[in-house]
Amino acid sequence: MDEVVQALSDIIKLNTVNGHEKLVADYLADLLKQHGIDSRTYAYEPDRVSLVAEIGDGNGPVVGFDGHEDIVALGDAAKWQVDALSATIKDNMMIGRGTSDMKSGLMAGVFAMIHLKEQNVPLHGTFRLMATVGEEYGQYGAKQLSEEGFAQDLDTLIVGEPSGVNKQLLLQKQIQFMLQINEAGAKKLLDANQTGEQHFIELAHKGSLTYTVHSKGVAAHSSMPEIGKNAITPLMAFYQKEEDYFASIKDYRNPVLGAITPVVTMVKGGEQINTVPATADLSVKIRTIPELPNADITVAIKAIIADLNATGADLTLEIHSDLRPMHTMEDTPLVQAAKEIGSTELQQALPLIGVPGGTDASSFLAANPDIDVIVFGPGNITAHQVNEYVDLDMYHRFITIYEKLVTKLLK
Repeated sequence: MDEVVQALSDIIKLNTVNGHEKLVADYLADLLKQHGIDSRTYAYEPDRVSLVAEIGDGNGPVVGFDGHEDIVALGDAAKWQVDALSATIKDNMMIGRGTSDMKSGLMAGVFAMIHLKEQNVPLHGTFRLMATVGEEYGQYGAKQLSEEGFAQDLDTLIVGEPSGVNKQLLLQKQIQFMLQINEAGAKKLLDANQTGEQHFIELAHKGSLTYTVHSKGVAAHSSMPEIGKNAITPLMAFYQKEEDYFASIKDYRNPVLGAITPVVTMVKGGEQINTVPATADLSVKIRTIPELPNADITVAIKAIIADLNATGADLTLEIHSDLRPMHTMEDTPLVQAAKEIGSTELQQALPLIGVPGGTDASSFLAANPDIDVIVFGPGNITAHQVNEYVDLDMYHRFITIYEKLVTKLLK
């Protein structure tokens, strides 16, 4: 087993699903040190540690690489073909939680840095590796690193999240819909593809605004409701006004990402059938686009609440997360270089797409909106399933892609 596969196997076996990313940060710090690269760590909590490493002469642009150390829950163990943290290799596929999302992308960035350092490739600028905590549950690490100043001087950012699918999945209608291609386009990609996977360069993804509106009332017995105040009533009034607002913004569209997507996800109220409820809550997740900033949506929601409170309601807004959308123009040097190098190394055409889900890029863009960003990495974009895997051939190819891409951007 070569070093790059062994290292991936090692960090898959480190269970970082419950906030123990320090295990990965310590492993990376030691690995980089073995290859003559210093790194710094930043603790969000004692067991949650992000890592930053840099190479280059510092006399030029700053190219960032972002990968997260955490993984999602392991899922139903009975449905896995192998132990979810075993990093079992079968038919040149490594199976295990985090292989696609996104330990393989993270390690591809790490080994691109190691190889560039050991080959003494001249880099006129800075190549900055950032391994973050908590991407799956709030982007805690990316926010912290941005606050530490690591976003302000970034010119470009490569996010090593998975960007591929098994190419036979292109024949499925739901995959075509997700990837914004039709059947003819899917067949054209298949004909041009000489590998087992089809990849895409994601130059845009939606942001998100997640919030809960809390309604406060006065409890009373259902036989005497007049002495109470039903918390559900003003919340339903809010819901109707919110729906009217959502209808008013439906025509905002991004050429890559499409429309804003608001979803009311939870409604809670009351404790039992026989009492007037004293509290009620309504929660919402909005997938946002650059054409209507999150801040403008927040102002509109607050205005609805203020109007209802002026008539006797007692509503408050709790914002859980506020993540920016991302859209990099197709003609930027980053996108063009990634398409040129990637299509050659992956032996396929690489469509440029936008996706609904977000990445750490949102937090870095909040600190510096001028960063050009792409999401491009080994692994499957449908990774959060049992028997998650990564194609090891693609893992090796992405190391080469990152080496060549950084070299071109810092020539």
